[in-house]
Parts: sequence; structure tokens; C-alpha cells
Amino acid sequence: MRMSVASIHEFWGKARPEVQAGPAWHPLPLHALDVAAVGAALLKQSGSPARSLNRLLGWSLDETVCVIAYLLGLHDIGKFARKFQAKAPNHFPSCLDADPSRLATAYDHGSGGLRLFDSDPISFLGSPEVDEIAWVPLFSAVFGHHGEPPASEATSNLRSDFGKAGIEAAQAFIAELRDLFQVDLADLQLNEERACRGSHVLAGIAVLADWIGSNQRRWFHYREPEIDLRKYWQDIQSVAATAVRESGVIAAVTSQRLAMWELIGSAAKASPMQDWARKTPLPSGPALYLIEDETGSGKTEAATMLVHRLMRSGLASGVYIALPTMATANAMFDRLAKTHRLLFAEGEVPSVALVHGARDLHEGFTAARLRGGRRESSYSDSDGAEDVTASTACADWIADDRRRAFLADVGVGTVDQALLAILPCRHQSLRLLGISQSVLVLDEVHAYDAYMGTEVERLLEFQAALGGSAILLSATLPVVVRQRLSLAFARGLGRPNAEVDVSMEYPLATIQAADIESSQPVSGMPGRGRALPVRFFDAPSEALEEVERAARAGKAVLYLRNTVDDVLETHEALKGRSVSSELFHARFALVDRLKIEAQVVASFGKESGPEWRDGRVLIATQVVEQSLDLDFDVLITDLAPIDLLIQRAGRLWRHERPCRNGNPELVVVSPEPSLNAGETWFSDAFPRAAYVYRDHARLWLTARCLKDVGVIESPGGLRSLIEAVYGADVDAEVPAGLQQYLFDSEGRAGAERGIAISNVLDVSMGYQRDGGAWDADIRTPTRLDDDPQQVVRLALERDGQVVPYAVDSEPDERWRAWRLSEVSVAKRHIEGELVPIDLQAASEDAKGEWGRYDTETVLVVLRADESTGLMTGTAEGANDREANVTYSKDRGLIVT
Repeated sequence: MRMSVASIHEFWGKARPEVQAGPAWHPLPLHALDVAAVGAALLKQSGSPARSLNRLLGWSLDETVCVIAYLLGLHDIGKFARKFQAKAPNHFPSCLDADPSRLATAYDHGSGGLRLFDSDPISFLGSPEVDEIAWVPLFSAVFGHHGEPPASEATSNLRSDFGKAGIEAAQAFIAELRDLFQVDLADLQLNEERACRGSHVLAGIAVLADWIGSNQRRWFHYREPEIDLRKYWQDIQSVAATAVRESGVIAAVTSQRLAMWELIGSAAKASPMQDWARKTPLPSGPALYLIEDETGSGKTEAATMLVHRLMRSGLASGVYIALPTMATANAMFDRLAKTHRLLFAEGEVPSVALVHGARDLHEGFTAARLRGGRRESSYSDSDGAEDVTASTACADWIADDRRRAFLADVGVGTVDQALLAILPCRHQSLRLLGISQSVLVLDEVHAYDAYMGTEVERLLEFQAALGGSAILLSATLPVVVRQRLSLAFARGLGRPNAEVDVSMEYPLATIQAADIESSQPVSGMPGRGRALPVRFFDAPSEALEEVERAARAGKAVLYLRNTVDDVLETHEALKGRSVSSELFHARFALVDRLKIEAQVVASFGKESGPEWRDGRVLIATQVVEQSLDLDFDVLITDLAPIDLLIQRAGRLWRHERPCRNGNPELVVVSPEPSLNAGETWFSDAFPRAAYVYRDHARLWLTARCLKDVGVIESPGGLRSLIEAVYGADVDAEVPAGLQQYLFDSEGRAGAERGIAISNVLDVSMGYQRDGGAWDADIRTPTRLDDDPQQVVRLALERDGQVVPYAVDSEPDERWRAWRLSEVSVAKRHIEGELVPIDLQAASEDAKGEWGRYDTETVLVVLRADESTGLMTGTAEGANDREANVTYSKDRGLIVT
């Protein structure tokens, strides 16, 4: 006898009640309709996901809503398995006729759903005439609603997992859903390519719908079994619509007008590039906009104008701005404080998010909060992840600030967080959903190595394939890199053989779209052009004399070193000359780094006056070379690749100041680029930096071309400088002693691209595990690092307890205090923990406050040294040696 309709309501879908009153469990068919209703409401109310799916799948809005609701109704079909039902033995359905205590084994209901589909696809599809292969990615997307594609396992264990009654119950429920939604998949045109692309968007919607639809405290209360699913469906749709509105995921309404003067200030005149952004015709679909213009020329405001125009045209609902580092992300976040609301209609309160725990230090912004309920506990006996609940899985994801930005109207963060959208990591689909509905803005796109560059190319391919637009900004982009980025976006548009521009003009604006491919030379900003002389010193000792001379003359001085140890050494050397200096590098605890960053901007930024600047010296690493709006009277820098030197030069006389005398010049510390330079040409002069910039041939080309021309002419001469170092025909000019660096660099770049290609996801494969990257045993990194970093959390001993270093800054939010106590250090310095015996118990208690994803973080407990005023501790260094750790607010972390 086949399963009765009434019997399917014996199966529980949720069994972790958060309120005492009411039922102890929520029927599986009702939870399925909860999620289906949320998905339908998301498609109807938010606009962007519906637009993407309509375009990708080729259906009408009504067809899309109906089919997606049906698919989402099947997301938990794997819960009809008796192995799943046994996870709550008190609610085990009588129709399964088994002992639940003998079924308590590992089981993932997402994979169970896929295996059920594989065993009998006609039940799901409704007709043997439907192309099963085309529909598999879409079913995989809904079965993978907990953040990763389900595993496709052999069907031999299906009867063991489900039992005969469980299989019949699942089939009966499928028939109920098909009757409820009156869906006929045979009437829909769908090919495999469309399904694969659409599945990536659907996977993100499934995660979001399941999370909202699992919120029992606010919206989807546990209910007694309801046999009449049609009536329940009619009632729950209004609840779902309310839930979607209140959950914070609906995009704010875009303003209908935005003037350039509002972005740049009423007293300023728009630059030619900003004028281009305001007037250039927009393509009718997804497009790549590549803006190449000099540092400080207003590229960000030009990009903001393009973002607004795309949003107003209905081609996007928000923006995510990705930058190379946390410091540059912080700076961009601050810049948006004055303009982000201009993108949205009056009265709207757009959600704005930063991708790390320091967002609350920036007043005036509202973090993008999805206001859900508490987390559900796992149905598993262990704390493993084989079958976590929706609320637990997604709440953990949402609770991480680095991830939440992708559901905000305006998100700002590092490019690493965006790249996780195209890597096989849990909940990448939700990141990808947010990015694809927004304009993706990538700033400083020249700053990536071969590995990250390949990832960025794949991200652009996904963005184009899913219907999103992107804006790329750079002051120093080599032509060959521009070609690769443009071609990647063209591939996503389905144009793998597209023509890509090779123009040598500068400044330059490029558009790549399905119906437009053009590059337009743009004039530089009037009054900003300059010919900056370049002077060379042979050794850092000469630089110290120049720093001392300039400081005593009342100048604001920046000496930019290539390593932290060089910064510390320079600081001590200047102290011996009775010259005080301030330090800024990456080896400070986050709480101190943020304060130093704010102080640096206040002292040397656009608004700083003589009382802040005069005679002050900053010794810094690369953290100041990009995106921070800093301005110095004298700038000395170690030799670095030409694109970075141009970036650094942008911090010299950046703003008009009435009291400056003489003319600016860039001072570069570099060995002489002689034609007989040998293998140790650079490492003899900079033994530490030799491991930072490993292609010493490019460094030689940089020094040689700057020596030859003696000037950085902007904007007109920037392209020729870049191509003199990175152009296709310059390698033959490198001395024989440095040729091996070219070969090594080329081989390393090829290997890195190969690794990246094997790591990134493939949009054409759809949201399927398929034995690919998802099966890797290790987490896929966003960047390869020859000098791997270890995240360290600094702690203090207080009255026998171990507390976060930043506890005084955040007394009421310990999770943030721990985050603000973090600092990264090379693993060659610190590999593991070495906590004193008397503090081990207290340290374990302290780590109990950490999250589930903090297990790889190292704790270093510091004690105050009264004789020195420093804080000291120990850690496990390389080769099991004891490493001595010293920390101070002024110098940062030192390991000996």
C-alpha cells in the first residue's frame, strides 16, 4: 500500500522549539512551503534576483516565481529519510516502522535529496520528456541550501537511508507540490548552459530563503500538521512577504538624480574622466568599465557616478567596492561617509557594511544587519557540520562581518572577501548572489600577482555571466593586464573571441559589453599635470641624512621602507640622530593600527594644517601607498616596481598648500642600474626586501627607466613608464646576470595561474560538486603567500585571568575585543602557542569566548615588564624553538 497523504505530515522538518508554548515540532511539508513562500517573495519584492533569473533562464516572471517556488519546496526532500527523522527520536514517524535508536548515524539531507533525485528523476520532473541533464544544476542548487553543493553518491544506500516508507512519503510530497503549483516543466525551454548559469543565482536564493524561512521566533512559528497544503500556502505567503521586508535584504530605493557637484563639492569642477562617467551612453546589459587615470584624479567619484547611473537604470541594486588591503578599505569606507546616501532616494536608510570587525568605529554608518532569531542547535549528537540547521549555518555566516557586506546596499572590503565568491568555500553562493546584484568596483586592479589576477579574471567572468556589471580603477595598469581583464568579462558574456583594446592612450576609459566595445582617450585633470623630478640615493644612510635635514627644516616627511624590520631599524637610527618619528606598518594589533591609521590621516591628510604637519616624520611600509589620502612635503622611498613607485609619488605634494617652498621631487634609494648588474644587485642593497619583490629584473628596469628619463610626467608619461617595465619587448634589455629572475618570474606566474585555475569554480559547470574543487580537503586560499602569515590574538594577564589585549576598548563586546586584538605575523616567526603553565587553564577559559572558525588562531599572552615598560610573552617559533614576543603601542609586534 502506497503512502497516504496524511502520513507525510508525520514527518518533522524542525524540532528545536525556541518558545515554550506551542508545538514541539514543525511538520516537514509546512517548512517546505515556508521556504518556498520566502523564495517567491524574494523574487517578487527584491527585483534583482528575479531579473537575473528571468534573463538567465529565459522565462517570464510568473514562470520563474512558480518554478523556483516548486524547487525550493523540495529543498528538504532529503529529510524524509528515516536516518534524518531518527535525529529527533521523540518525533519519529510511526509510518517508518523502525527503531530510531538503531538509525543514529551520520547523514546529510542535502546529499540525500540529490540521491533521491538521481534514483527517480521523473518523479521530480513530472515527465520523461523533460531534459534531466539540464535540470540537475537547479535541483543541486536547492539541495545545497546549507552553503555547498550536495555530494552525488551512489544510490545503493538509498533504501537503507530512507526506508521504503520514507521513499514513498517523499514521492507523495513531490506529487502534492506539483499539484499545488500546477507546474509543468515540459512546457519550459531550458538548456544546460542556461541552467548552469542560473543555478549559481538560485543557490544563493536557496540559502537566504531557507535561513529566513527557518526563523521560528519572528515569523514562521511551529504549527500543528495541516493536511490542506493549499490553504496553508495561501496563508503563509503574506507571512513570507512580511519576513522578507523585515529581514533587511530588500534593496533601498535608488535616487532618480545625482549631480557630479554633489560628489566632488560645489566649488570643484568635474574632471574630464568624471564628465565621461556622467555622459557616456550605457549598454543595455552587463558591462565592464575600465577607468585608467592618475592618482588623485577623482576616479572614485567617476565610479560612483557610473554606479548611480547603473542603479537608476535598473541594472544593479547596490555596490560592492573591493580594495587590496584592509587599510585601503577603511579609507574608502570613510570617503563614502559623505556620499553614499546620495545614491538612494530621500528617506531611505541604506545598509552599509565594512568587511571586518572595525566597522562600528566609523560613526554615521549602519551595519547591514539581517535581524534573525537565535541559532538553532544542531540535530547531530556531535558538533560537526554534517547536518547543521539552517539557522545555525546561516547565522554563523551572517554574524561574520567579512561576509555580511555582500547583503548590504553598499559594501566596502578587501578583494579577498569578494574572491571567496568564486572559490569552493561554504556559502560562496550567498556572496555571489550579493555581488551579482550589485556593481562590483575593483580599485587598484594593478596590485595583484598572477594567482590573484587569475582569480579576479574568474570573478569578472562570473559577474558578466550572472548579469552583473563591474568597474575597474587603476592609475598604473599594464596593457597586457587590461587585455586579460577585458577578455575575462567578455567570456562571461559568451564572447570568448571578442576584440580587446590595446590602446596606449592615457588617461583611458574602456567599455566591454555585449553591444559595445570601445576605448576612449580622456584628457587629464586640468592643473594636475606635473613633471616630478626623480633623484636617487645609493644607500639608506643617505636617506637618513635627508630625513633629518627635511625634518629640521619643518617639512612633513615620509620615508617608505619595503619591510617592517627596515621600518623599525630606521626608527632606531633616527632616534640616534635625535629625530623623532612615527611608525605605521601591518604588525600592530588591529585596535592600535586603526588608531594609528586615523592619526596618520589627521596629521598628513588633506585637512591637516601646519600645526599637525610641520617637522613630523612618518616611517611606513606599503600600507600608505594606496587609497589613503595622504600628502607629504618630502618623500623618500626604497626601490619598488614602477607601478608602486608611481602610486607612492602620488603622496607627494598631493594637495595645494600655501606655505610650500621650492619644488617637489621623489627620492628613490636604489643601487645603480648598471649594465653589468649581477645576481645579487638588489639583495646586496636590500637583503630583507629581496624576498618582498622577487623579480629583481623588473626592479632593474624600473631603476633604469627612471634614471634615463629623470622624471615622472603625469599623466602623459605614465603609460610609457609602465610599458618600459612590463611591456612585451623589454626583457631583452635586462643584464645577463638578472635574466634568471625573468625566467623564474615567468615560471612562477605560470604555476600560480595553473593553481588558481584548478582552485576557482567554473560558471559553466553550474552549482554542482561533480568531483571538482569542492572535494578538496583543505580550504582554498584567496592568495598564495611565499611568506605565510599566522593570525595571532594578543591577550593580557589580569588577576589570574586571560583577557583580550583590546578589552579596555571594547568592554561589553568580547568577540570584538578579540578581533581587535589580532595581528598577523609571518609563520617563520610564530607557528603555534607556548602559553606559560600557570596560565594554561585561564587561556583555555578565554578561548571559550572564541568562535568556531578561530581554531587556527594562535593565542599569545603578554605580561607587563616593569623594567622596560613593554609587554612580553612567548610563542612557538619555527623548528619548535621558543620565540620571544615583545609588543608596544608605539612599535608594534617584535619577535626574536
